[in-house]
Amino acid sequence: MPSTPIKQASISASTKNMSAPSLKNRLKISILVIILPFFLLAGIGFFFFQKSTNAFNIAIEGIVIDVIPVTELKDKIQQTVIPFNHFLDNHQLDNKTKFLQLSNEIKKALVNPIRFEQENHSLANDIYRSAYLNWRNAHRVANKIFNDIENKKTYISQQLLQEFYQYIIETTLALDKLHLAMQDRAKLRFQKAKDLKLDTLILISFVFLLVYITALSTIIFLNRSIMNPIEKLERWALHFSRNKTNNPSLQLHSYREFEFIATTYAKLFKMLQDDQAVLEQLSQKDELTQLNNRRSFLNHLKTEHIRHQRYNTQYSLIYIDVDHMSAVNQNYGEHVCDLTLIQISKMLEDAIRPTDFLSRYNSDEFIIILPEVDEHGANITAERIRNAISEYVFKINEFKFGVTVSIGLSAIQENQSLSMNLKYIDCALQQAKIAGKNQVQNCNIEQFDPLKFHLKYFKKSDLMLLN
Repeated sequence: MPSTPIKQASISASTKNMSAPSLKNRLKISILVIILPFFLLAGIGFFFFQKSTNAFNIAIEGIVIDVIPVTELKDKIQQTVIPFNHFLDNHQLDNKTKFLQLSNEIKKALVNPIRFEQENHSLANDIYRSAYLNWRNAHRVANKIFNDIENKKTYISQQLLQEFYQYIIETTLALDKLHLAMQDRAKLRFQKAKDLKLDTLILISFVFLLVYITALSTIIFLNRSIMNPIEKLERWALHFSRNKTNNPSLQLHSYREFEFIATTYAKLFKMLQDDQAVLEQLSQKDELTQLNNRRSFLNHLKTEHIRHQRYNTQYSLIYIDVDHMSAVNQNYGEHVCDLTLIQISKMLEDAIRPTDFLSRYNSDEFIIILPEVDEHGANITAERIRNAISEYVFKINEFKFGVTVSIGLSAIQENQSLSMNLKYIDCALQQAKIAGKNQVQNCNIEQFDPLKFHLKYFKKSDLMLLN
């Protein structure tokens, strides 16, 4: 039987390029072409580059050692006044603590100043000593003011405040004096650094030129050695992809790496499809209980709320929090705690309808979406769940114990936003906890006080996503 043109072309190409080097060897050659000029450059310019860089670093280091610590101290003094003023306004302990922490850091820095060159050593220490005494006085006056505030005095001495701010100003002026004294030396060092920087830039330009030439040569080499064969492979693949008949498997005997990619691509794609389906399922399930997880709950809740807005349907939410799970964990161990949550999950699954949506929202918190259920129906379901769990005796390993749940519920109202409904159910669960736990509570617009409410169970980030 005569050979087809396709088979003849394949055999001819295979025979012609059988002795051609592999792509791996071509890449090794390309890497050597890139690396060798760098070694050459290192041998020629290492001494000059190191000398220039070291001199530049020494010049800059002089500026950094002398000027930056003084500048940082001035900035820290300005930052310290901010929590002091905030404490005067709102009397919050965090502001006082922050002030005292920053003040102690400033005192420590002023007591142990940086080392200066010999000719400026005495002057710098005298200025630091003056700044330290002023700041210590400011710290002492601030403590008096704090004591007056904590003793709930109705009037804060204006004289103390004036003394505090005066000491702050005198401390800053002392540091300004030191900063000015360093300016001339800093300018000279900076000029020296600029000169050295120019030398370094010349050397870097030389490096850039060599790299550019090397890279351009390597690109030309790679284009001829690798890119051209790849382009030929693409044209070959395009030719057979347009063929409606059965296409032969891709085999390129002259390029071993391409052959390996071609023969394994179909298997990898199939594995990817299977893994993607598994990952999609895992991303929607809680690892411990195998219930729907928080992410799945948020997606389902969005869908249910959109259905409510479009068709004016009813739905309710039940938020369940297991009471005293930390005590179970402490008394019986983490493993028993996990088994307890698994058992509760099964009880919740048995207590709801197939159309209801049950998910684990947090470690010991569960949420149920009840489509087409009003507040009365949600209350019946919630009480049934509460009674079933409170009357159940958990028998895990050698332990026997009982747990209870606190439940908050809320039914969606007409023209009510989704985030507001979640706030209602969060408020209801808080009321159940306050009422003594093992309770079912609901919350609506008449019972909800937005001025006193603080979100406790729902994550604020989830509410932002649902808005």
